[in-house]
Amino acid sequence: MNIYASFTPVRCDGVTGKLLLSEPTDKILPEIPKIQALHIQGEAIEGETLVVTEEIPREERQQYVWEKFVKEVKYCWARSSAPHNNESFEALRFQRSCLYNIRTEDIGHFLHCECTVIDVFGRLSLPMSVISPAVSPGEPKVQKLEIEGCGYHSDIFAIRGIYSGGKEGKSVIQWFRAMARSFELLPIEGEMGRMYEANVEDVGYRLVAVYTPIRDDGKEGTPVSASTDPIRVEPALAKEVAEKLEQGSFKFEALLNRDPFSPTKVNQGLGQFEKRLIEINKKRIKAIKPGSKAFLGSDIRCSLPFHVEADKRNRHLLKIVMDDGCIQLMVSSRYMRDLIVLVMKGLNSQSN
Repeated sequence: MNIYASFTPVRCDGVTGKLLLSEPTDKILPEIPKIQALHIQGEAIEGETLVVTEEIPREERQQYVWEKFVKEVKYCWARSSAPHNNESFEALRFQRSCLYNIRTEDIGHFLHCECTVIDVFGRLSLPMSVISPAVSPGEPKVQKLEIEGCGYHSDIFAIRGIYSGGKEGKSVIQWFRAMARSFELLPIEGEMGRMYEANVEDVGYRLVAVYTPIRDDGKEGTPVSASTDPIRVEPALAKEVAEKLEQGSFKFEALLNRDPFSPTKVNQGLGQFEKRLIEINKKRIKAIKPGSKAFLGSDIRCSLPFHVEADKRNRHLLKIVMDDGCIQLMVSSRYMRDLIVLVMKGLNSQSN
């Protein structure tokens, strides 16, 4: 608003002259908004949110100015590990709000917020600033945990999650199997990495990974878990298994280990392996030496049911466990091994 001075000359006999106006004054503006103080609310801990609030002067004029003429309040954040050295502060260019979400990279730093008020006339207040305490690491935790993989028995599954709570140390991951609607977890021996290669033994089970976050100073967080849907057999293999089960019999060539109780030799490929023709049907399994129709002994001729399992350390090995011993076979490929194991399990199920 501008103010004008007016002058109307009046003669002593009462005659009035022409009204004159002075030049206008400069525009009269209210006081520039002032900030009495800034305050930080919230704890300086990773993962928490700091909130900066302005304290408005109590004078009536400033209260009126803040109510009527304040257009915008600007915030600028910076951080430093040496708060008493103004030149050491690193500007956080994309932080322009009164809210600040503390991140992992802020740990050990002091957070500085500078606040400036702009009124409707474009004038700036004097800046006011406040500094937080040094940021501490939060509780170790993992969020958005999930297991990646296609869901088939020959896939490799990977655990993914977002860690927070300082620098991650030696976090613990353990893989389990669980039935579709069961909370009972069956630990998979030796599987404690971020990746897990599934096998035929996982078919029908859910895979569960339990992740215990641990900070580099040994602080342990709350374990969290992720689960897959029940593991399925690859479609091509599932089709062939169904065909074999419908036929009720299956013949294949394999190497029979004559010394199945020496696992070290087997894993090194040094077992006493001999070529055999294996025949499986709904009643029994038997091994025949090529060119001979004679049974080779009762230790390799047994009736259903029996326990069969794949060797997870060797893709070519499988083991058939009976009441009086076991048979160890080596086949040409993982596909063949998985086919044999699934067919045997299917025949077992039918016999029961």
